[in-house]
Amino acid sequence: MGLLNATEASPEEFAHDHAHALTEGERVWVAYKTMRDWIVFTDWRVLHMDVQGLTGSKRQYFSVPYKSVTAFAIESAGTFDLDAEIKIYLSGHQPIQFKIGRKSDVSRLQSLMAEKLRG
Repeated sequence: MGLLNATEASPEEFAHDHAHALTEGERVWVAYKTMRDWIVFTDWRVLHMDVQGLTGSKRQYFSVPYKSVTAFAIESAGTFDLDAEIKIYLSGHQPIQFKIGRKSDVSRLQSLMAEKLRG
């Protein structure tokens, strides 16, 4: 899975527009959005919503609870890099990776992931 050109988005916007994808009481802490796709970090999981097809009526939801994450890497944008990169490693799977715009605040995501993965 990879999102290109994702930008930081409002967690409230995702929660409002896609409440059906969240459990009761689940809070969205950090959200990123492309033209149609979302990747959000809630209080207990990472959720990727992949909008498919020409009309966008087909959607795939990929949910990963933090307990399944074994490691993560966040690389901020550099002088010549246009995007920051985020990789989330899962036991027995290829890493989830995506790029976000250089103006996005990766420090909030860094803190959230570190908190959720501490033993």
